[in-house]
Amino acid sequence: MNIRAIYAVGGVIVAVAVAIFLIMGTGILSNSNFQRQGFNQNRLNDVQPIKLSIKNIAAKQIGNKTANIQIVFNAYNPNKGTVILEAITYNLFANGIHLASGDIGAKLEGFIASQEAVFPIIGNGTVILKDTRAIHQNNLIANNWYKVVDSKANYLINGTYSYKQTSSLQAMGADKDFKLTFP
Repeated sequence: MNIRAIYAVGGVIVAVAVAIFLIMGTGILSNSNFQRQGFNQNRLNDVQPIKLSIKNIAAKQIGNKTANIQIVFNAYNPNKGTVILEAITYNLFANGIHLASGDIGAKLEGFIASQEAVFPIIGNGTVILKDTRAIHQNNLIANNWYKVVDSKANYLINGTYSYKQTSSLQAMGADKDFKLTFP
């Protein structure tokens, strides 16, 4: 008999024995074990929305009629479990005049979507997200231009953010509109 065949059969027997021990001997798949570990199917029903705020808005003039404006969001997760902030879509207004629109992140579509542009926020944790947009002086914002570049403007930011919490094979999330002011 071939020695490799003996090792292969022995390996299969050991693997089956370990699988049986794990499944039956330790009760990994028993319902009571899920309850001992705190598994709660209703946990996803208790997901609170992320609390979004503005940490800072700053403009830096880079030319006579051009500036970069940076908006800094603060995203707080009030839940015990991790929540995924997928995307923020926003509009930025200074003293009632539209300055810029932007997107941070990307909404997940399906199971195989790339997760490089989403932001996991652990329970009771905070993530800071920044976005910079170029703005140009024109007739609409001419009266407010120096207030913006001298950091003396009052800002209104509105938009939508998307979040999701997953547990096992369930997922719960929503799109939530927001309206924030700064300072």
